[in-house]
Amino acid sequence: MRLLAVVALLLLASCGGAAAPEHRDVADCGQDADCFIAALSSMVEQKDGVEQVVKTAYEQKGFLLANCHGMMHTVAREYVARHHVTLGKLMDYLPRSNDPACAAGFAHGLVTGVAPQIERAGGTSAAAVCGRSSSRMQRYSCIHGFGHAFMRLNKDNLGPSLVMCRALGSSAAPDCAQGAYHDYWFAAKGLDDAPSQPAVSPRELCAAQPREFVRPCWYRAFIESPAKVPPVAAPAGIDALCDGLSGLQRQGCVTGAIMTGPADPRAELAICTGVRSSDALSCIRGTKVTNMLQYDPRIYPILIGDCEHFRGAVRLGCDRWLGKALGVLTDGKFRDTGCPLLPTAAARRACTEGVRSMDGPLVTFS
Repeated sequence: MRLLAVVALLLLASCGGAAAPEHRDVADCGQDADCFIAALSSMVEQKDGVEQVVKTAYEQKGFLLANCHGMMHTVAREYVARHHVTLGKLMDYLPRSNDPACAAGFAHGLVTGVAPQIERAGGTSAAAVCGRSSSRMQRYSCIHGFGHAFMRLNKDNLGPSLVMCRALGSSAAPDCAQGAYHDYWFAAKGLDDAPSQPAVSPRELCAAQPREFVRPCWYRAFIESPAKVPPVAAPAGIDALCDGLSGLQRQGCVTGAIMTGPADPRAELAICTGVRSSDALSCIRGTKVTNMLQYDPRIYPILIGDCEHFRGAVRLGCDRWLGKALGVLTDGKFRDTGCPLLPTAAARRACTEGVRSMDGPLVTFS
């Protein structure tokens, strides 16, 4: 495999890489993914191209925003081929934006595109590149991208890919694994040129995974499922998806289930207030905190303020988790701009603990 990768890179170099992208207008694409990929590929060739894609996606919403992450995987892999992006220069190309949709998809695709170089360098040494990221969000996105890359190196077989994730160390392995499971569902759906393979159900897949990777396995299982999963709109929807499961499998399933819920994380938290108490923290872990990036950071405390609707240890766990997630979004600034605004000393302390823990594995995050 290594020799074939080297030959492929030499062939690309000799013929000038992939052809320049065909110019297309996103306004003409409707719901045609191939048209969008061509249009986005043309956009990223321009100055601040990824930022333009992000701006366009949030303006248009609809099909483009909903599918931007996956399409930008393909856009970035083709970009790597056209521009002969090297592992050593990867940080020069990774987006500076914290956007979890288009920009993160482009970042993951870039890392996937340099997968043969990662193999030659050795995964552990190559992952040191991620440590040079300018923010915690970008560092996470880079490690997640390694999970995608490891899957492509292993023809989308989870076993050897997870071994490579483990080699990155305990602080990176779960987030790398989440990228590997993400690519597994890409393969099951035939997306991003992933090696096509039949997928088993999330219950069967996640039951067979190592304990430390159960939550990453479930995290995208429903939102990326080849079979359509009804969006969760009430606690009963979570119970329907996770019926019969217990322990860690139930916890992972609940987190994955709420991921199908409303785009507004406050609306998701409202659903979480109605689940059984043993499910509440797992539900809170699945709220789409990164969607808050669309809003003025001054309203972030409003989201964590909703933790007051929970009681006791769950309330403090909510403060701790949302403190961690909002800490990632703000690269740690939330400890000073948000945590002090919480109404009780216990809540402020839990929030601060959450922010301080953000450099550890995120496990369930996007």
